[in-house]
Amino acid sequence: MEGGAPSVAELLLQLFILVVAVQFMGWLFRRFGQPAVIGELVAGVLIGPSVFGWVHEGHTLEFIAEVGAVFLLFMVGLETRLKDVMAVGKEAFLVAVTGVILPFLGGYYFSVISGHDQVASLFFGAALVATSVGITARVLQELGVLSRPYSRIILGAAVIDDVLGLIILAIVSGIAQTGAVETGAVVRLVVISTVFVGLAAAAVPLVRRLPLERLPFQSTYGTAVVVALGMATLASAIGLAPIVGAFLGGMIMAEVAEEYKLNEPVHALEGFLAPIFFAYMGILLDLKALGDLDVIKAGLIVSGIAILGKLVTFLAAITQGIKNAVVVGVGMIPRGEVGLIVAAIGLTNRAIDETQFAVVIFMVVVTTLLAPLLLKPLVLWAEGGRLPEEA
Repeated sequence: MEGGAPSVAELLLQLFILVVAVQFMGWLFRRFGQPAVIGELVAGVLIGPSVFGWVHEGHTLEFIAEVGAVFLLFMVGLETRLKDVMAVGKEAFLVAVTGVILPFLGGYYFSVISGHDQVASLFFGAALVATSVGITARVLQELGVLSRPYSRIILGAAVIDDVLGLIILAIVSGIAQTGAVETGAVVRLVVISTVFVGLAAAAVPLVRRLPLERLPFQSTYGTAVVVALGMATLASAIGLAPIVGAFLGGMIMAEVAEEYKLNEPVHALEGFLAPIFFAYMGILLDLKALGDLDVIKAGLIVSGIAILGKLVTFLAAITQGIKNAVVVGVGMIPRGEVGLIVAAIGLTNRAIDETQFAVVIFMVVVTTLLAPLLLKPLVLWAEGGRLPEEA
């Protein structure tokens, strides 16, 4: 429909094209020994406005993509026991804190040296903070190593990382709007986030005593879907990313996943929806914004800062051995929607300009594509050259 919302037929056609593209490109990249997630991202770029223009961003497809991210992280949580994450809790916390402080400082000082004011530099630093756990989780899932200690450290660190990133965003947004830190808002976010994660952890032993088959739902699989969407909704309501709630919901249900055979039906749903999320990230990419020589130069420097700022987190996981620690460092590299959201807020508030926004996009693209390429050979190295059976 010209000038209005797309019709159902148009949306179905776009969804059909998107699904065909991600399935084919995912298969193609796997045939060449590369993670399917890279093919899914490339598929989005090809069918999106930057190349063929067959599929465009919109609220409906964006929502489907977000649901895909929710079920990806729910599936990852379903394969992650709380006790296993707690066993590497100290390392996960140190990785998260290190991986927040260093990229933030690096981005901030680069922006200051480049001649931008303090508020713009704070937003720029904040955009480099949050790891996009969806990218790494998908690769680890494909390789069948989600149960390994390095995977648990990455996933645990990503949850803490997300909370710390939101706290930094709250502080920076307050400074941009009022010129001062809104202490009350920051404290409130810290308390609510801590309580939410604590309650999720407390629910883990309780779910084992709950007869899921007696709940008023059609099936135990239906109950799992309710938990996934419910936890994602709660997380969103308190200001956290929905994928954090979905991951915690998956960990809750992990205690009974084997008993009620939840993995197979949830994996089927996630296997359909998650590729749409990664393709949509490719659709959002504006290749024209990355063509300016100044953007490319600054983008390469900032990408280097973003990569090194996360890569050095391997030192916080060195107790797991050098091989596992390096996998952790590389697994924390990808940035994604959170970095773009921070930059978009800065652009909306006129704290950063279009050039800085394009540099952030450049950094997100580089880190998103680089990490999956590095992870597979590094995981093979850590596993002694042989992978377990794929999940």
